[in-house]
Amino acid sequence: MTVLYDHQAFTGHVYGGVARYFYELIRSYKQDHRITVDLPPLYSNNDYIKGKQFIPHHRYELLAENRLVNQAVSLLNRYHSIQRIREGHFDVFHPTYYHKYFLDYLGNKPFVLTFHDATSERYSQRFPDVGHHLPELKKKLLQRADRIIAVSEFSKLELERFFGVSPERVTVIHLGTSLGNGINGVVKQVPYEPFSYVLYVGKRPLYKNFDGFFRAMQPVMHRHKDIHIVCAGGGEFSREEQTTFQAAGLSSRIHYRPVTDESLLQLYQRARAFVFPSLNEGFGIPVLEAFKGGCPVLLSDRSSLPEVGGSAATYFDPENEESITAAVEQVVFDDVLRAEMSRRGGERLKLFSCEKTAAQTLTIYQSLVS
Repeated sequence: MTVLYDHQAFTGHVYGGVARYFYELIRSYKQDHRITVDLPPLYSNNDYIKGKQFIPHHRYELLAENRLVNQAVSLLNRYHSIQRIREGHFDVFHPTYYHKYFLDYLGNKPFVLTFHDATSERYSQRFPDVGHHLPELKKKLLQRADRIIAVSEFSKLELERFFGVSPERVTVIHLGTSLGNGINGVVKQVPYEPFSYVLYVGKRPLYKNFDGFFRAMQPVMHRHKDIHIVCAGGGEFSREEQTTFQAAGLSSRIHYRPVTDESLLQLYQRARAFVFPSLNEGFGIPVLEAFKGGCPVLLSDRSSLPEVGGSAATYFDPENEESITAAVEQVVFDDVLRAEMSRRGGERLKLFSCEKTAAQTLTIYQSLVS
């Protein structure tokens, strides 16, 4: 059986949960004689597939900041995906994001759609930049898909609520993480941060709610002069963010760190706690990453996060700054509680794995072929 993926998650994205998800599927299947996988990006700067011979592609890092180059790369990759689809040498098609370009070329071939979240449906009025154009596009793809994978029970409920999708068409398959596996089993050590810190990971704008988190952290940081915030990934601080930090008198204690897998794992391992204040997540891979790093986890009590964190996390209302403040102070300064949360996180992590995700997804593919 051959499964064809497409270029979308690997075009223009160096990192990201969606790209990571599909990379882990492809990596797992390369070791499985029951399935052949094909991924056709001609050009990509995605870090997960860098140097991976089983996903051949060309790099263009020196031109990565050029908007016109990125537009051209996107068009070339899409055309190449269309060519692979038209050739028809596959049994199942699994697009890596929401775009309808392939519908006119797919014919009767079955396709699987992974639904991650309904952020655009929930928050497009409040945060137009989350993708006001996506609901109609998702609806069209969901109607045509032969099988739908939801990454959480929460996302499955969102499918029914916002799109009227019958539960019988949806299979919930949780995600996993391979963070910490290293390259050939070797993990490179990175320098220690010379201070105690609370860790924030990933993008910060809009529904990610970093602004609310920072407001909630200000009284903590003013009371405890030795506590800092480290922001891992998500891009350099904007001028507006820097102004906000300066106005609070805390600019010297807020730090941005670009990350690799090795450095991210060690940031988790050395943090006093990881805080995830997002208003909406379809799954929340950073929760598993924190568990992997033995890091105490403080989560928003919204969306899928309680489903993933279970009893291993401490929860707060992400739109109540006093709730966030209380949760941080409850955990960060209690070493006994931190040790217990680290232990519970390690136990919780055993419920999730990339191998389990791949095996359950393969069952979906096989059901469509047989």
